[in-house]
Amino acid sequence: HVLHIDQPAAAPAGREATWRRLRYEALLALAHDLGAAAVATAHHRDDVAEGVVVQLLRGGGPRARSGIARRTALGVIRPLLPWSRSELRAWLENQSIDWREDSSNRSFDHLRNRVRHELMPVREEVSPALREHLVELAGALSITEAYLTEELRRQAKWIDPWEPDGGVEVALIRNLQPALRGRWLHAQAGLVGLDRVSRRQLQLFEQLLDTGGPRAVTLGGRWVIRSARGLLWLEPPESVTTYAFSLVLGEEVELPMPGWRVRFSKSKSGDSRWSLPVRPGVTIHMRTFRSGDRLETIDGTASAARRLAESLPRHLRRTWPVFCEDDRICWIPGVWKRPGGLPQGGHVVEVMRRERPASGL
Repeated sequence: HVLHIDQPAAAPAGREATWRRLRYEALLALAHDLGAAAVATAHHRDDVAEGVVVQLLRGGGPRARSGIARRTALGVIRPLLPWSRSELRAWLENQSIDWREDSSNRSFDHLRNRVRHELMPVREEVSPALREHLVELAGALSITEAYLTEELRRQAKWIDPWEPDGGVEVALIRNLQPALRGRWLHAQAGLVGLDRVSRRQLQLFEQLLDTGGPRAVTLGGRWVIRSARGLLWLEPPESVTTYAFSLVLGEEVELPMPGWRVRFSKSKSGDSRWSLPVRPGVTIHMRTFRSGDRLETIDGTASAARRLAESLPRHLRRTWPVFCEDDRICWIPGVWKRPGGLPQGGHVVEVMRRERPASGL
């Protein structure tokens, strides 16, 4: 099988990390199509040793220096880690098996190749067992990281960027042990697809927890972690999507927020987060918030912007659905519903979320 991967539009996590992620996604998709149990890569002991040095040069933390995982949650396995490059080559030669060398292994544009061909041979003249020492260091760090990861799983909560109540208490993260606070930020970033958190970002985050300033820290890919109303929120890169259309009975519509959808049907399904009974024959319009929107109240009208600000994190307000009967706003799910009696025995509009994200590492 030959798989072709399109050039990514951007690589906020770095070129090598971005291409690695795209390769794995393509291989895992093929494995799924073939019914394969896993994707196996040929990483070996020398890759572990060289990876420790690369991470030291890049300023990576203990987690980055803890070696290469033998298995990932997605189904990538690395069965050759117990053996060195020279041992594998010797075995292949003994079995008269040819192998293919990746041409990029000779390019000094990659830091890993400079470590492999320039830095490591010189250091091994002073310490012939250097590679073994580095592998043992990675193994020790891996054991420590596994323990701390389990502690983090037990003590921490995780931000869900797409939930109106998806924030996490600042005090909860502030009160974590120092060894866990930075790991929490790394893990939280990983849950939204970010490969790394820089030392500077981590320093600013510690200041946010301890002193309240800065109020926000920009992470990779223009994601922002922000403190507001005693909670930590994770805001995605700004991408304003406006929409306005009429709902069609019997249809289901996806909202521009992962997992959220709207159904307009003759009866309630039972799995909705919020629902609105509708009189038969009434046309329901769904759109995004508009500046100047007013909400009817018993005493007159109220600002829709204020109600949204009271109920939703700022990054959800521009894309959250507003429902109207003709031009009159009748419902904003989880925020406001027009006062007065509701029709009985009619149709129903439901807002639901297909999947809730895993609340852990």
